[in-house]
Amino acid sequence: MRSTSPRLYLRLLLAVTLPLCLVTSTLLPVLYMDMETRLDGVRAEAKAILRVGEDTLTRDINETLNYALAIAEMPALQQRLEDRSPVDEAGLSSRAPTQLDDFLNTFIHHTPRYSKLVLIDNEGNEMLRAPQDTGAEPHQGRRNHAHTDYFKSASKLFPRDIYLSPPGRNLQYEQLSGDAIPVVNIATPFFNSQRERKGVVLLSLNWQYLTQSLYQSMQVNPQAGVLLVDALGGWLLTQGLPQLPYLSFGDNYASAAPTPWSELSGTLEGDINLEGSLLHFQTEDIRTKFYNSLAGRIFSTDDTLPWVMGVSLPTPSWQSLLEEETSVLWFLGLIYVIAVAFGVYWAFSSHQQRKLRQHAQQQAAEVRGLYENAPCGYHSLNADGIVIKMNQTELHWLGLKADEVIGQLRYRDVISPDTQDAFDAAFAQVIVGQQGEAECTLLTRHGDQRHVVIQACGYHQRGGFVYSRATVFDLTERKQLEEKLLAQAMTDPLTGVFNRRYLQSQAAIEISRGLRHSTPLSLIAIDIDHFKRINDEYGHDAGDEVLKRFTSVVSGLLRQEDLLCRVGGEEFAILLPNTDISKAEQIAERIRATIDTHEMTIELEGIHQTLHITASFGVTHVALNETSLKAALKRADKSLYEAKENGRNRIVVKDS
Repeated sequence: MRSTSPRLYLRLLLAVTLPLCLVTSTLLPVLYMDMETRLDGVRAEAKAILRVGEDTLTRDINETLNYALAIAEMPALQQRLEDRSPVDEAGLSSRAPTQLDDFLNTFIHHTPRYSKLVLIDNEGNEMLRAPQDTGAEPHQGRRNHAHTDYFKSASKLFPRDIYLSPPGRNLQYEQLSGDAIPVVNIATPFFNSQRERKGVVLLSLNWQYLTQSLYQSMQVNPQAGVLLVDALGGWLLTQGLPQLPYLSFGDNYASAAPTPWSELSGTLEGDINLEGSLLHFQTEDIRTKFYNSLAGRIFSTDDTLPWVMGVSLPTPSWQSLLEEETSVLWFLGLIYVIAVAFGVYWAFSSHQQRKLRQHAQQQAAEVRGLYENAPCGYHSLNADGIVIKMNQTELHWLGLKADEVIGQLRYRDVISPDTQDAFDAAFAQVIVGQQGEAECTLLTRHGDQRHVVIQACGYHQRGGFVYSRATVFDLTERKQLEEKLLAQAMTDPLTGVFNRRYLQSQAAIEISRGLRHSTPLSLIAIDIDHFKRINDEYGHDAGDEVLKRFTSVVSGLLRQEDLLCRVGGEEFAILLPNTDISKAEQIAERIRATIDTHEMTIELEGIHQTLHITASFGVTHVALNETSLKAALKRADKSLYEAKENGRNRIVVKDS
């Protein structure tokens, strides 16, 4: 018995230690693999959520800037600034509320992203406010904004430039529905049709509304925390990270979290391991990031840019992993108690490994699905510009298959020739380790064009470039909208011909061309005679029909290069490139005679009338030493008025 006892003890020891070693050697690698897979899934989810938040912030700020520019270009605002009403001793205007006031009040009331709109003249005096401040005392008079940063900065900008006051700096709050909300001021200069600076349009952005929209878009995972700080560490959100719930708008994140801030600041993109969570972040610079709005340039306080935007997600721990996989603990206990169930152990271990592997594959498939079917394109290029990876979204845009692209296609070959230089410059930056960005036009297999913006960075190893990683955003709808808005801004909506604004801009081009090639340039001013009588006798609908018929007849008598524009109610102007004044007089006479002999039949509801109309003409030339059309328009108008005073239906020519 004494001789067998040590063997028994040894067998018992082996029965306990061998299963322990087998379990440990088999399960630990699986647990580590599962942990890494979960961490990769957290990283991928954080990147996807951050991309959604970035797109939301980009869209909201673009819409905000576009609204500001659209309001600044309203003709009614120009009339308000140029038609000043007298003010009393208190500085209050005697003007009665207008449709413009009602429209802007309604706009602000139904647009929760704004708290107010203010129109300011060149001296900083407030000319209009929406909504109207019913609580202001009469003795307060008009407000003056000359001392503010937004007025000083916007007064120096060019048309379509935007000044954005830095959020969190010089905090401003306003009362809205009984609550104090932080606001960010957006200001843009206002010019009249003669390019004269008339004042500043100020929109106060409800920053709390914008950040709530950002939160809602990024709450795909209810455990996600959102971070947005400026370059100085100022907190730009109205809520905090789960790790820092006490932060509020305007607080200093750099002081509250110095360790994460030291890793965030000065880095374009990356990941930070916080206490029990992963923070994925990247920089956002509104001066370049959001230029795909209608704005020209965006200005703000330089030391607050760029912003840092991030999203945090809780990371898995060994404790959470074991709590989720309680069957492993039960299995280990069973092994240690029985000490003989090796077969059960191997069966359970095999099943457990297969389950973990399937879970990892499922997460990998979900991440790949996000990559392949993302709303934007993704691709990677080698040093020669050959495509080595491209998602299905971009392949669908190009109308190509993966086997036609991967390893076969130089990406530059699908870019239009006029935008290849921009792509080459951006790709050269990526090669040397910088971020590159370019607006390009992609050429599809079917001959279509797709306007995109490409943002790329490079992956380098041991100091050498390996491949690039690029994100491609479709700008086709935005380009179409810009072209439509430009056409509306330059075209008379009634007659379909160009308006005064387009005449001024095109005249500058023709004057420059005439100066280079020493070619003559002439101008004809036209006014329909007794047009007011037509409106009075037959109504404005008949008058509109006469204007459209008149435009159609005159257009048929002009060359392709001649430019017909409607510059007033019944006033028109014709710019004649490469035409001397004698030839211009002949063209004017041909138009006058045709109109004089042309009978217009107006058929409207309740009206069937044949009208005989005539027109008066003023003809002049544009001298080579004139830098704009202003002097020529004045001469042509003077000639036109002389023609009317001498009996109408005639031409007066003024050479100087």
